[in-house]
Amino acid sequence: MKEFNLTLIGAVMAVGLVACNEDPFSDGGEGRIIINPVVNTDMDVITRADEQALKDNFLLWISNSKGLVRRYDNETFPSSPIPLVSDHYVAEAWAGDSVPASFDHIWYKGMTEFDVTSNSTASVTLECKIANVGVSVKYDGNIGDVLSDYYMTVGHKGGLLLFKDEDASKRGYFMMPSFDKNLSYELKGKQIDGSDFSFSGVIESPKPHTEYILNVLCEQKTTDVGGAIFTITIDEREIEVKTPIEIVTAPIISGYGFDISKPVVSDEGQVGRKCVYISSAASLGRVVIENDLLQEVSGYSDLNLLGMTDEIKGKLEDFGINYSLMQNNEEGTLMQINFEEKLTDALPTGDYIFKILAEDSSKRTTTASLDIMISDALVLTQPIQDENTTLHYSAVLYGIVAKDGVNNVGFKYKKVKEENWNTVYASLTRAYSAGQTYSVELTGLSDNTEYEYKAVSDDYESIITERFKTLECLQLPNAGFEEWSMEGNVHIPGASYATTFWDTGNHGSTTLGEQYNLTVKSEDYKHGGQYSAKLQTRWVIAKLGAGNLFAGNYLRTDGTNGEIGFGRPFKAKPKSVKLWVKYTPGTKVRGSGKYIKSGMNDQGQIYVALTDDNKETYSQSGNRFNNTQWPFIVKTKTQKLFDPTAPNVIAYGEKSFTTATEGDGLIQIEINLDYYRDNIIPSNIVFVASASKYGDYFEGCDDSTMYIDDIQIEY
Repeated sequence: MKEFNLTLIGAVMAVGLVACNEDPFSDGGEGRIIINPVVNTDMDVITRADEQALKDNFLLWISNSKGLVRRYDNETFPSSPIPLVSDHYVAEAWAGDSVPASFDHIWYKGMTEFDVTSNSTASVTLECKIANVGVSVKYDGNIGDVLSDYYMTVGHKGGLLLFKDEDASKRGYFMMPSFDKNLSYELKGKQIDGSDFSFSGVIESPKPHTEYILNVLCEQKTTDVGGAIFTITIDEREIEVKTPIEIVTAPIISGYGFDISKPVVSDEGQVGRKCVYISSAASLGRVVIENDLLQEVSGYSDLNLLGMTDEIKGKLEDFGINYSLMQNNEEGTLMQINFEEKLTDALPTGDYIFKILAEDSSKRTTTASLDIMISDALVLTQPIQDENTTLHYSAVLYGIVAKDGVNNVGFKYKKVKEENWNTVYASLTRAYSAGQTYSVELTGLSDNTEYEYKAVSDDYESIITERFKTLECLQLPNAGFEEWSMEGNVHIPGASYATTFWDTGNHGSTTLGEQYNLTVKSEDYKHGGQYSAKLQTRWVIAKLGAGNLFAGNYLRTDGTNGEIGFGRPFKAKPKSVKLWVKYTPGTKVRGSGKYIKSGMNDQGQIYVALTDDNKETYSQSGNRFNNTQWPFIVKTKTQKLFDPTAPNVIAYGEKSFTTATEGDGLIQIEINLDYYRDNIIPSNIVFVASASKYGDYFEGCDDSTMYIDDIQIEY
């Protein structure tokens, strides 16, 4: 089978080729890393759609001993070296589509460790291998003489694949669930006498990135099985990579000796020569510089450096901008643009932004700006540099030192609607150098409030004022479950189904009648108001139905199974969730008995997760939820369930009930949220409650009951 690997490559700036007489690192103790993720796959034919699908589902994390420090997806994957402080790091990457069993969907994982050292640039390759277990089947040519309609099923409790006819030798891919460590296989068919035949076995603890070939052998002998003896041998082999295919990132635009993402701050006549480098893994088609000052050169505010006439090029050089190409072909490009002293040192007080666009031969583009700020100020106010540092009651403010030797810096801040300013200084007093950034964290702020601030140094105040707004301390709608409605014979925990924040599995259970609503409003037990939500587990004709409640929507019923979209938008960063609960476990066990065995009490569960903005798309033609997006899509038929360790989960907390809650009424519980990633603001919340913890596996006990009321988000 032809195989290939897919490489996402960031072009590397070869700063050593041209001297600009400047230190390429702005801070001692900081280095840079270039990460080249390689996705190794085994498709027979690679198409642009295949390549794009892998890129669209690409995710990269960089962590150190303190936790996650960088997170990128395909859209944010850097085209330039990543700046990191000197330390030991781990890079992890994921790509593809994780499903329990499939012939087409493949999941890739990779991990590598690396060190970043001061004032150096290093490169590491992060190889993502197939995380699935591969299985294929080879049938003996004699099998058709003794069996008809034969086929092989392979799988685990999460999903099965059928190997028959032309699909027999096709490789199937399995993601091994935590609840089932082995793969089972079974050969079935009809014997010559018309009787059924089956032969089964187990692949114990199969390994990822490994293919298991089931060789079905048929030996002609006198037996009870149609005159033949069947044996199945298993060959094991690692899935190898043979043909590399590279996918190149957009060009890199970098400043030599300065961070091009930050302003170059200087006094008049002291800027000096500034060099900008553009590097690309492909040839460059356009490099455009834009600034109103360029109208003196050509009459236009923008110029394509690679499309100028010799006359315009000469005028631009006289103006103070020139460039050189060290290389420009399909093997790569390195371009140096020089902003000479005759231009930069002649700039009067003001802010001058030269926008730069680089486009390669495949139309991949990168933009950056050389911002030269000429000022006699001591400090300058900067906008919020990381929105993830602005929380409900705190924010991190940023300023730039504009003069050498400034040693007492801080900020004035106030609510926009107030008149009086507060002053706060950086805790570290030292002699700063011009161009250095400083920050101060404000605490004790009000949530959902707009503030303004300006940089200060002793008696000096910057004339630049910036603003920020703190996060709102959000609460969940209908958190007291006072609003209920009906859609057909389904009880809805909301004023209407079109606007409800909450949903339940009632849509599935009530296909057999309104009496099978498992989650309803109740006046039996409540903390405040008139109602609470009552979740009850019951035997519904042929299966156990667990009373449940979740933030999201029930998408459809597939046979006797449900498909559910978990999660609602929620831009906040809480510390815990409090709510009032009464739980009474049932004792009449239903189901296979794997999780809840005879004689055991049932278990209830409530869990809360916060996720980033990565979502799944639900596709079901004709369904009203077709093409909707969800943080998680649950499908009980294939045991595609919620995973608290999934890459898009930021924080998680849960509470399980193994016995009845104390007292005769509701008690208040608190579910603390453990943050896996602390440097990002969540985008969605997942809230799920069930009267039977293992209801997704249709296991539990009749009459397990949970009452929920007055959910409170704590900050």
